[in-house]
Amino acid sequence: MVPPGGDLEDPFLGDLLTDPGLQEIWAEGSAESRRLAAHFERLAVFWGEMVIPEDASPGDPGGLDEYEAETLAVALALRCTRAVAFHRINDAHRATTGLPQCFARLAAGEFPVEWFTRLLRRTRLLSATDLAAVDAQVAAWSLDVTVEQYRRKLSHALARIEAAREIPAQHTAEGRRRVDLLPVGEDGIGCLQVTGPIPEILDLAQRLDAAARAVQDTQRRALEAGEPLPLDPTGTVQAHGKPLSLARIRYELLTGAALDTDGVKVPGDRFRLTVTVPALTLLGVSEEPGTLDGTIPVPASMARELAGDCEVWYRVLTDPATGAFLPLTAKTYRPSAQMLEHLRLRHATCAVPGCTRASSWATECDHIQEYDHTNPARGGQTEIENLHLLCWMHHRLKTTGLLDPIRHSIPVTKPGVTQWEIRAGASVAVRDDTDLATPATIADLTAAWQAYQDHREQRALIIQHQRQRADRGSEPPAPHHDTPYDQPPPF
Repeated sequence: MVPPGGDLEDPFLGDLLTDPGLQEIWAEGSAESRRLAAHFERLAVFWGEMVIPEDASPGDPGGLDEYEAETLAVALALRCTRAVAFHRINDAHRATTGLPQCFARLAAGEFPVEWFTRLLRRTRLLSATDLAAVDAQVAAWSLDVTVEQYRRKLSHALARIEAAREIPAQHTAEGRRRVDLLPVGEDGIGCLQVTGPIPEILDLAQRLDAAARAVQDTQRRALEAGEPLPLDPTGTVQAHGKPLSLARIRYELLTGAALDTDGVKVPGDRFRLTVTVPALTLLGVSEEPGTLDGTIPVPASMARELAGDCEVWYRVLTDPATGAFLPLTAKTYRPSAQMLEHLRLRHATCAVPGCTRASSWATECDHIQEYDHTNPARGGQTEIENLHLLCWMHHRLKTTGLLDPIRHSIPVTKPGVTQWEIRAGASVAVRDDTDLATPATIADLTAAWQAYQDHREQRALIIQHQRQRADRGSEPPAPHHDTPYDQPPPF
């Protein structure tokens, strides 16, 4: 496309550019491109002179601790997670140094933001040499094209470059084998993604499908013969009188499979899987959702079902006004299991702001003020207000002095506050997590109590009225006249 006023043969585009309102949108798009370029220039400074491996990703061991601290500081400024900040800094560095010619057109307002971000995303795995080749080629293009034409040209150019280059081992299909837990927007739903070479994935899918079909066929024949049903843990097949779907059977087979660790002993879970459910939700009085591990909303119906399947419930006390988790006490160096559970409720993720690693997985319990082994009375006590859970990386950064937390003195009924100093010039106060269901639960309890009080008052009035009627019934009846006249006839 060309800026307003240019010669166009396409009548649609010509009409688009002659409309005053659309010309303003065009100008806003150019201004957005210039703002993105300026934003990238500011972010690229934080890449600095540090050498980061080409295959680096957030959380990789061996990364520079100083760079991690810088990333956390940028995450605070961007108000995003550290992983997002890492990718944005990386994109800014590649945009300014790896794609200088295209970046110049972005800064001039010529390159649309969506087109440039697509270029960055599609070239994320390219080497510096290949990136320079793409930059020279794309920068020479006329941008007087539609978005579909731009995408086709970009895909064609990248396919030609990738066909001629040697792919690094970590970027091959074999090198990208992994399993990821993906966030899902729907409450109570999760997604586990398996990525790998297509032959291996197809083989897994076919083996799962063959096993599922065999189970489904056996379920069908067992229903007809009245025999015991295989793979019916919840009694669904028995209740509905028909076999499970193939998709459901594949799920049951996969989630119930035994993991072969080749003789390696797997330690027991440090934490139990915690579902926090308001008491009124359990009673069916409220539909306030529960939470799974402090971060994932669970619908009320699912929370009640999970609670019904558990033999033991654990009571969690919260302040009725603030929802703060009320603390426990201890006097030993090693925190108790109850203290660890409380810390996990207080911070569902690593306590460092911007880190999204779940505290129930690879975290370490750390003293905010270091414990003095020679003289414990001098400070650093093993108590709730001096403990937090950190992932191994940020525990190391705190130990090296790149992170400095300071715990504020707050009443126990209020959410606690930790001040984090992240290198010079970056400081943030972080409040502890609270129970999000407490305010709604208190409102439900207040409404229930008010309804009870109203019912008592109504009941008292009814009883009083009945007594008054009974008292009136013992007196002589008052004269009753059916006519408006005071004297009997004749009138």
